Amino acid sequence: MSLKAISLSEQIAQHLGEQIITGALPPGARLPENDLAKQLDVSTNSLREAFRLLEKQHMIELQPRKGARVCEVSEEQVRDLYEFLFMLLSHLAGSAAANWQPGQIEDLVEMLPQLEQHFNNDDLRSAHQLAFRFVEIATHRFARNHYLATDILDLIPLLKRYSFIALQEETSEFDVSLQIFQRLLVNVVGRRVEDAAADIREYGENQCQIVLRAIAKRNAA
Repeated sequence: MSLKAISLSEQIAQHLGEQIITGALPPGARLPENDLAKQLDVSTNSLREAFRLLEKQHMIELQPRKGARVCEVSEEQVRDLYEFLFMLLSHLAGSAAANWQPGQIEDLVEMLPQLEQHFNNDDLRSAHQLAFRFVEIATHRFARNHYLATDILDLIPLLKRYSFIALQEETSEFDVSLQIFQRLLVNVVGRRVEDAAADIREYGENQCQIVLRAIAKRNAA
């Protein structure tokens, strides 16, 4: 793991979270504390704190006397996440459209050609990561409410997990998402509050249906 200006437990949580997002740690996988601490060369105390962070993000569950395991993915969980989180994100998009100031939006607009380039190069992993970097920057910059920002950022890892499922299920999903993303930026820059909020809701509804189809296929297999 590369060192960053964050705590060791946060580094561990990011490392394990990425494995959960990409499916390297599949639903239901056990996370044996002692073995994992040795593998990562960290203390069990740091690992336990990382587990608590991942539990807060709904990535793992901590079971008494059984330890940690990766959360399953169910239709109900997917529907609940997209309904709640995209309600928050639509509010964020509207706030951005209404309140952005010069110097706050230009770097986000410049991310769009990068997204298009990743997509055209069939580098969907990089596109996926850049899209979430956009969301995280926009949340910090435009939420204008501590609780709104906290809720969005706490749920972003789970959305990454589900959106990665969508990306694997239908590679055309990112093409549709990119089109919506392009429209969203136009509406934010044009200060069209309702249109920007509607774009985010459409994005979430589209992706939610893809994830649900993927889960249905897995359950039927």
